[in-house]
Amino acid sequence: MRVVPLPEEWAALVIAEVEEPRRWFTAEELAIVDAFPRQKRREEWMLSRIAEKELRRRGARGAHVSYSHRGAYGAAAIGEAPVGIDVEVVREVRPDSARFFLTGAEAADAQRCAVDRALLHFWCAKEAAWKQRGGALPTLKRVPLRLVSASEQGLRFDSVETFAIDDVIVAVTRPTS
Repeated sequence: MRVVPLPEEWAALVIAEVEEPRRWFTAEELAIVDAFPRQKRREEWMLSRIAEKELRRRGARGAHVSYSHRGAYGAAAIGEAPVGIDVEVVREVRPDSARFFLTGAEAADAQRCAVDRALLHFWCAKEAAWKQRGGALPTLKRVPLRLVSASEQGLRFDSVETFAIDDVIVAVTRPTS
């Protein structure tokens, strides 16, 4: 299994390249896996749940879990309070599509950011924050983000951080309490 190195303070894990992923699961869990009609969906489900299992094996505690998957990557975050995670494979986000998920102020912040692929960082942060809220907001545009700082590898918002490494961008929410 390949583990994507994330900031140590994050109770999150992103993985890829798991050999024999089915061995991680009980018969009951495999029944869930096998109920998915598409192989791609079965693999995504397994990768994100393996990330959770490995996080718990490493000592992460909490009743709240968030999952994400994209391409060959699966991710999980665990928290005592609601948590959100998103993993995205690096790609271009067309500037004109920002109007669908960013407010005017957020779009202006994204344009000022020097981080590579700023719009994808914003998208990823919005997805994680949306998951933390249980998907309660109807669109990502309604998920508020306030940019606090930027670095070469990521962005820090009032409630979520992003981090770019290798060919992925990962966003994890910070505790709400």
